[in-house]
Amino acid sequence: MAKVPAKMLHLQGPQMLQMLEKYLRKSLPESLKVYGTTFHINQGNPFKLKALVDKWPDFNTVVIRPQEQEMTDDLDHYTNTYQVYSKDPKKCQEFLGLPEVINWKQHLQIQSSQSSLDDVIKNLAAIKLGKVKQTQCFLYMVSETAKKLATSLLDEKNLSPNGDKYKSIHQKVLKLSSLDPTHAALVNKFWHFGGNERSQRFIERCIRAFPTFSLLGPEGTPVSWALMDQTGELRMAGTIPEYRAQGLITYLTYVQIQALDKLGFPMYSHVDRANHIMQKLSFNLQSISVPCDWNQWNFVPL
Repeated sequence: MAKVPAKMLHLQGPQMLQMLEKYLRKSLPESLKVYGTTFHINQGNPFKLKALVDKWPDFNTVVIRPQEQEMTDDLDHYTNTYQVYSKDPKKCQEFLGLPEVINWKQHLQIQSSQSSLDDVIKNLAAIKLGKVKQTQCFLYMVSETAKKLATSLLDEKNLSPNGDKYKSIHQKVLKLSSLDPTHAALVNKFWHFGGNERSQRFIERCIRAFPTFSLLGPEGTPVSWALMDQTGELRMAGTIPEYRAQGLITYLTYVQIQALDKLGFPMYSHVDRANHIMQKLSFNLQSISVPCDWNQWNFVPL
């Protein structure tokens, strides 16, 4: 019998997208990156993303990606970003290889909570004549989110006992505020994945689209900040060097979690394996270390 070629379906309309969110919720934590992105598509879709599946409703693989008209810069991997979840990663290569699913002619990045996609992505990179680099980090789910979505991850032994002590800090000297797009250059300067023009545009977009949190110094400029991206991940937190080692990020992340929890947002983050300070901070804020990884593959066509 002839093999049926892979095809792509674009999920449209609130009913299908809400169903997708519900299905992905059942596959947490492996579906976390795609679940978070789909959640925000259903909250007004500020990044104008679209959801593609190989079949419906019994999909194997889902890819979230920008609309083609947003992807005008072939070198902008911050915009050309895809989130992938597959129930059977060994069987998704043909689907991910379709040009209408992923545009392999561009510099791009693929994000997923499934390191099991590595072989498929490396195979495709070879077929599409490019090179790929994987970044793998620890993945944390905020305990408020785990309580609602993934109770199986909760284990009292793994929770720090002091999760509630960050209520007042530096209020007299530093003022709690938010960021505006003009602060993107400052965030960009200290962001591990940033430091260039395209990353600054991406940060500006995140500031415009989602809640941000900052502490303003005596001059009225941010000395510490915390943002989130289009996948619902808490990201790009930073503090200027003169104000480090004072617990500002811990306090600000605590404020951020309380505020986003009120909005019902699922919250998670990643930490570099070598960054022991942020790992300790995640533990102190009662974040749960998730048994899968944060993965990003950066692809460059040769």
